[in-house]
Amino acid sequence: MYLLIDAGNSRIKWLYGSSVPGIVEAASYREDWRTKLWRAWHLLPEPKRIAMSSVKNDDIVDDVATIADDLWRKPVHVFTAQKETNHTLTVAYEDATLLGSDRYLAMLGARGLTHEPLCVVGCGTAITLDVVEHDGQHLGGLILPGIRLAENALLQHTQKLKPMRWTPNPLGNDTASCIGAGIHHALPAGINGIMDELETATGHYYHRFAFGGDAQILFGNRPDYRIEPDLMFRGMIDRLAAENTD
Repeated sequence: MYLLIDAGNSRIKWLYGSSVPGIVEAASYREDWRTKLWRAWHLLPEPKRIAMSSVKNDDIVDDVATIADDLWRKPVHVFTAQKETNHTLTVAYEDATLLGSDRYLAMLGARGLTHEPLCVVGCGTAITLDVVEHDGQHLGGLILPGIRLAENALLQHTQKLKPMRWTPNPLGNDTASCIGAGIHHALPAGINGIMDELETATGHYYHRFAFGGDAQILFGNRPDYRIEPDLMFRGMIDRLAAENTD
């Protein structure tokens, strides 16, 4: 069994297992997450390997490594993006290590589901889009503010605006619902428009995957998007398997 850890911007998640889907648990950084991890992990049988993706600073990685060493005297493998991954994915960045490991692992996870052209949309603190061709060539991506970042930017830099209120309609009828419509509907519509343009330019279809805490909110009502909550963990498992064959 693996202990797989995803240290995101707002919370840390983990999966104990060797396949997905699985039971994913989480702790917010706003709570005493170190104590919660120790209490949860000390009940687990010793994992075969411990591996981690982090978009946070090194302090988080060091704290997790300390807990793992205290419990099992095992090292924590920290994922970094690679230019070439076992003939499965070729990262577009000139320096692949600068690509967030969350985006890298999500692309690997999606490649494990299909070898046809695809895109992966991460829906967390930030919205990310990455596009991969059938041969594994990463075309590149984009980064946008997520739901809460977009709302906070409006509230902090304008006056007389109110916190957003979600609406199922594409247009709001008061300020709060207008902000909600702009964030909840315009963000996914923008991603969708970019992918439609790319399909027109290339002449082929891209399978569309979405993952992250806000994936269901943003893309759950769009039938051309497949919600894959465990996409990053799938990528971790595939990456560890690839290391055994590299």
